[in-house]
Amino acid sequence: MSKSSTLITSLAAYSMLASALAATPAAAQRVEIGNASTVVGDVLLTNASVSKRAVSRKQRIAWQDLIDTGKKSQLQILLLDRSTFGIGASSRIRIDRYIYNPNQGRSLSATFVKGALRFFSGRQEGENSADIKTPAGRIGIRGTALDLLVGTMAQTIAEKEQSVGNVASDKDEATLVILRGPGAGTLGGLTPGLARVEGAGVTVILNEPGLAAYIPRNGAPPIGPFRISNTALSQVQDELAPEVAYAAKGGSFLNTLIPAAIGAIAVGAILSGDGDGPDKQPSRDAGQTRPRPGQNPTPRPDSKPDNPID
Repeated sequence: MSKSSTLITSLAAYSMLASALAATPAAAQRVEIGNASTVVGDVLLTNASVSKRAVSRKQRIAWQDLIDTGKKSQLQILLLDRSTFGIGASSRIRIDRYIYNPNQGRSLSATFVKGALRFFSGRQEGENSADIKTPAGRIGIRGTALDLLVGTMAQTIAEKEQSVGNVASDKDEATLVILRGPGAGTLGGLTPGLARVEGAGVTVILNEPGLAAYIPRNGAPPIGPFRISNTALSQVQDELAPEVAYAAKGGSFLNTLIPAAIGAIAVGAILSGDGDGPDKQPSRDAGQTRPRPGQNPTPRPDSKPDNPID
């Protein structure tokens, strides 16, 4: 078997081994999938062994960690394949499953409960896909960048768009998806991407930057695709970078912001170091069972947790 096969990060399979590792230290059971490359304000992490611990820059993020951001706070998570989650204020996300092979691509699934999220796809080698669940539906992503809002602001922004108007929405479930690109018409050699927005058995395809879809509530089909307005895009950006928006409106936080933090969330810049210091990313083969000498590794079947987030 090729050397690259041994680098497959099968986090779901690793979860099946948790009971067998109960006698080992808790740290040995933790499967790291990336790190917190930018932290602004109050960001908390919860998992099976930790309850609401403050997240600091360069802190490792693991499978099944539940992330909550406070008011006027934001976080960027850098994954092993250089994909990023830029998370705005008052948001909640959990990465449920992550598989990465440098030669074959990346697959991940996450649950996004509320708030604002910007996703950037990472390295383009192989097949890359992502699946994000929200209270109203599911978004399938292939090699692209998109913005996602869930909750009251999704409803407020979407219903001001001419293509949506006044519809029966749920303030906790409303989901707005905007493709940032690259789309099918992209020039410059970038790999085109798309997003599939699914709800109530209906799928809407977003394949051009600036196209959007809106799912007003659980059980309702998505509305779209429609071209999002510049006003709406500006409002979405305010949700993704709340400290910047506050300062622009006359707040007093501008001088306290770190320019790198602003850039990382606003335009998706990736800040990460190499080497053996605290900047180093988790190993790509984290979560694997290493084969014994002369033994070929055997991938284990994946399992995806269905437990809801309170």
